[in-house]
Amino acid sequence: MPHLLKTFVQNLEQLIARLQANRGHYSNFVVALALMGVALLVRLVMAPVDAGLQYVTFFPAVTLAAVIGGLWPGLFATILGLTLATFFFTEPYYSFSSEALRASFWSNIVFLVDGIIVCSSIEAMHRYRIKYAAELKEAKHQEARVVALNKSLDEFTYIAAHDLKEPLRGIHNYASFLKEDCAAQLDETGNQYIDSIQRLSERLSTLIDSLMIYSRLGVEELIKSSVDVDAVIDAVAEDLNRLWTKEGIELRRNGLLGTVHGDAARIGEVFQNLISNAAKYNDKPSRWIGVGCDRSATPPIFYVRDNGIGIAPQHHENVFRIFKRLHEQNKYGGGTGAGLTIVRKIIERYGGHIWLESVPGEGTVFYFTLSGETQ
Repeated sequence: MPHLLKTFVQNLEQLIARLQANRGHYSNFVVALALMGVALLVRLVMAPVDAGLQYVTFFPAVTLAAVIGGLWPGLFATILGLTLATFFFTEPYYSFSSEALRASFWSNIVFLVDGIIVCSSIEAMHRYRIKYAAELKEAKHQEARVVALNKSLDEFTYIAAHDLKEPLRGIHNYASFLKEDCAAQLDETGNQYIDSIQRLSERLSTLIDSLMIYSRLGVEELIKSSVDVDAVIDAVAEDLNRLWTKEGIELRRNGLLGTVHGDAARIGEVFQNLISNAAKYNDKPSRWIGVGCDRSATPPIFYVRDNGIGIAPQHHENVFRIFKRLHEQNKYGGGTGAGLTIVRKIIERYGGHIWLESVPGEGTVFYFTLSGETQ
């Protein structure tokens, strides 16, 4: 029985949808007439003509006529309801008399006003729904267009950066040849110029590499598989421990991190960048980095905490800007200033969010979420 009822409701919804597709067509007046006829038959079957409540009988049909056909078919059904209620269910019954018209005058006025209000409200809601659907469609179109433009821009950036590598490599090589072949003929200043050309070309090459990595993140296909985050941290720690052998940096694991759905390589890149920065921007005699996950939150929140130099509040957003460094080029180990930008793009591509809390001189905590749930 429930299955039959569900099937009936689904068929009724499909029928109403098809009828609404012709909303405003003259056929909707025929539908309104049919609805009022059905309401009349139901009323006569259920109770005698002198039982009253005839207006309640016809009002659902008026509402349905307005939903299906619009304002005018709804008002047409209202007039039909008034006519039937007046001359069928008011004494003398089944007669088109002025006496029945006078007896039901005020009831008819109330029914008419109610019908106008209901039909107008339904029409207004329908127009609002149509407008909302059109705006939603346009918004989705614009969103798709923005995504396509961003993808095209990322592809252009990657191609342009790739093409810049070749002449840059030539500049570096010719500077090397010049230094090897003509160093004796140049004074100290000339050799310094050549060294500067080599150093700057190497830096520019590194910047281009970072730009290529960033641009590829926008066009590469997302990989989503089960990733053991603890195993990812193990791999990151193994790589970094080779660099930390003489640094005395302590990596603290605050409980199990669980699993997420994503790309192990990209998630590893996120943790490696955050942990490396935590180690780099730290001038304390005893340096430590804490990694953990708050699994009570929805979605779970991962964090990387340190006791380093901290970040002033006005720079909390600047640290995510590509090639933006808060310190001198060679201070705190140098770098391109693209790491956190890449981290944020990876996280956002997986539907996550990254933010930070920091106290200058005491340390920083980077929090981030991923779309996958931990287990």
